[in-house]
Amino acid sequence: MANIYDVARLAKVSTATVSKVLSNTPYVSQHTKKRVLEAIEKLHYSPSLAARGLTGSRTYVIGLVVPYDPDYLFSDPFLLEVIRGVESVANDNDYNVLISMAKSADQRSAYTKLVRTGYVDGAVTLETFEGNIASKVLEEQGIPFVSIGYSDAPNRHNSVSASDYTGAYEAISYLIKLGHSRIGIICGPSHFMSALEERMRGINDALQAHAIELDSSLLTYGDFTLDSGYKACNELLSSENRPTAIFAMNDRMAMGAMRCAREYELHIPHDLSLVGFDDIPMAVLVEPPLTTVRQPAVEMGRCATQKLLEMINADVREFESIVLPAELIIRSSAAAPHWGRANS
Repeated sequence: MANIYDVARLAKVSTATVSKVLSNTPYVSQHTKKRVLEAIEKLHYSPSLAARGLTGSRTYVIGLVVPYDPDYLFSDPFLLEVIRGVESVANDNDYNVLISMAKSADQRSAYTKLVRTGYVDGAVTLETFEGNIASKVLEEQGIPFVSIGYSDAPNRHNSVSASDYTGAYEAISYLIKLGHSRIGIICGPSHFMSALEERMRGINDALQAHAIELDSSLLTYGDFTLDSGYKACNELLSSENRPTAIFAMNDRMAMGAMRCAREYELHIPHDLSLVGFDDIPMAVLVEPPLTTVRQPAVEMGRCATQKLLEMINADVREFESIVLPAELIIRSSAAAPHWGRANS
């Protein structure tokens, strides 16, 4: 494998000149630059990331900061779709993606580990927890980044999200129009930030628009996993004030609720309607296919990465946060409540 000394010998220049060409320093003649580039191409030389970092040139590596542990990340289809979007744009632009994940119960570690590497040109962050850790760790180091989620910066700059409010509003409005007034809500963890706050705001506004008050006994919590959806649904169905419909704040919890409902020998949607959020690939494969709110996961990853590359290229320093549309996808898991149950 060729190294910088081989390139310098073939081009008949110093290693310092090779470094200047690699870092695109302007003080190199076009003739010399041409010789160096021809030598690099002939030798198939690729400078190491560490060497690039030392010269101050680009590494063509972007960080993807995931504040979850690996077990959680690789079991979440929505997050994997986001990563697919990030990778597609990075790959199209000859960038590599370095994923930094958190240690269990320590979301900050995902950011600090990335900073310690010292050779990323910028980062895309999944900013879902309270406190916006990225803005505290990455900004201190001068690393440009774009958040997929909600930024706490003034005027909400440099973030890409889906319209959580609109998605939740449309989902609840749809269930109400079907005839449901007792709607169970399976919310996410209380330490999650703005995405769930926006969804709850959409739920409340939809209920109020139809003169329905949110019943706290119909509100329960999960952690976005199948098992937590199962447990939350069991809590709702075992109460005296059993709902006729359930809105879960992600598809996996809705699928867990579906399994629980079957154990109660409830037919979906005849006895219980279910609506999820995300539209992961499995949503269309379960029986019955899940009515859900589609978040454009791949497009969120693509958009965030494209904006990051614009920041790295100094085309923009900051941009007004982008909100992509969420869409209610109607399938077969929700229907009008069985006669006599809606107001019994």
